[in-house]
Amino acid sequence: MSNQKSSQSLTQTNVISQLILNGDLSKLTANDKIKYYNGYCERMGLDPFTKPFDILRLNGREVLYCTRSGTQQLNKLHQVSHLITSRELIEAVGVYQVTSKASLPDGRCTESIGAVNIAGLKGEAYANAIMKAETKAKRRATLDLLGLGVLDESEADSIPNAEPVSLLVAEPEEEIVEEVNLECGTLGQLMIAISKVDSVEQLKALYFANTKKVETNSIAKEAFTNRKKELNGK
Repeated sequence: MSNQKSSQSLTQTNVISQLILNGDLSKLTANDKIKYYNGYCERMGLDPFTKPFDILRLNGREVLYCTRSGTQQLNKLHQVSHLITSRELIEAVGVYQVTSKASLPDGRCTESIGAVNIAGLKGEAYANAIMKAETKAKRRATLDLLGLGVLDESEADSIPNAEPVSLLVAEPEEEIVEEVNLECGTLGQLMIAISKVDSVEQLKALYFANTKKVETNSIAKEAFTNRKKELNGK
């Protein structure tokens, strides 16, 4: 029995070590990923329901990356301002790069570069690449300034073989799901499921399982918001 406990303790220690050193969430259970995600968002002062972060599988690791919503909220929360300090076309290697300076009200600042491949691009494709370079520079500057060692969504999109990971990657544990059907095929089913949840953790799990449906329907969004208020008021 003592050997079994020692082995479990060692395994848990290794998982925690990977999480701290590499930000690797791959060994966490589905429930623990949700709890870690929610806790991370709360530490940043962000609402998990807006999905400020997502998970990416990269070279066998699962890491958080910051979404567009996340950087926008961080900019607003910390009053981050941006100034483009340089734009450069490096024709020899087919790269366009932008340098952005991010600053806080107390004077602290940092600069970051956003670079894109523009070789062979013309017209709208070229214009989109130019705008993407500026976006990457601004978002990277925000994350660097605030000390967040995570990828930005615009960087994640350009990484070969990287795959987005659902927070519900395994069979959810009973404490999260209970009798709530997470996969809702229709808006009606989703509304019924929202009314059945009896904890904020269940509500968050339901939200992440139906993100696309919620993000494109104002009624569903309002239902989630109202149910969250009700649960927090218990």
